[in-house]
Amino acid sequence: MTHGPGWTGLAWASLPLAACLGLLAWQRLGQVRSLAIASVRLVLQMSLLAVVLQAIVKADSPPLVVAVALVMLAAAAHTVGDRQKRGKWQIRFEAFGAMLIGASLVMAVSIRLSLKITPWYDARTVLPMLGMILGNSVTAVALAAERFASDLRADRDLVELRLSLGATARQAATPALRSGVSAGLSPIVNNMMIAGIVAIPGMTTGQLLAGADVGEAVRYQILLYFGITTTVILSVLILLAIRLRRYFTPAHQLRWEALGSP
Repeated sequence: MTHGPGWTGLAWASLPLAACLGLLAWQRLGQVRSLAIASVRLVLQMSLLAVVLQAIVKADSPPLVVAVALVMLAAAAHTVGDRQKRGKWQIRFEAFGAMLIGASLVMAVSIRLSLKITPWYDARTVLPMLGMILGNSVTAVALAAERFASDLRADRDLVELRLSLGATARQAATPALRSGVSAGLSPIVNNMMIAGIVAIPGMTTGQLLAGADVGEAVRYQILLYFGITTTVILSVLILLAIRLRRYFTPAHQLRWEALGSP
């Protein structure tokens, strides 16, 4: 059974990274400053996370766990908005609602039925699971929203032709919707395809390093992948449905001003 690394161990682990930064600087290839800042932020943020999680676990308070979960969800939605070229605040609110529905359903099933966690607000289980689910959902929702809008802009003439021939907004936008769904789901599908063959996923690796049973660690990872995939699908579908109503009028006309110029 292995033991977690101390600060000395982390210092040793940072040496290869420092050497890589030196190599980038020597070759004048850039990214040295951004990587250095990211590394420092990683250490500070994870150290702060440890302090916060310890306090939350010690408090053992359901309202506190729910409040932290909502903050995590708001941060995820804010990140989705940051990745969009226009309508950032609108998409933030829409993404918040979409991910709230998807993540709530998945967490309820995972905590109460799959893992039978008691109490249901156990911070050691709820918050790490939610963090991994939202972390994957952010990329999916952002990609889906961006691809949907960009395809509608690129195929504006075809969309309006379909509408003029009597197609509904949903029918006219179906190719763009499919493209958005494909963009959103591709990352998680690719991860699932290589899991256990090319890569040993993070949760499995962490539990194995902590000395957990191999079979139990693998089952946890499968459960997590099911939860992530379900949340991603629901969040993407809900957000695209909202976006569809925003881009088209009730009379099935394209709102070009909502899409903006290419």
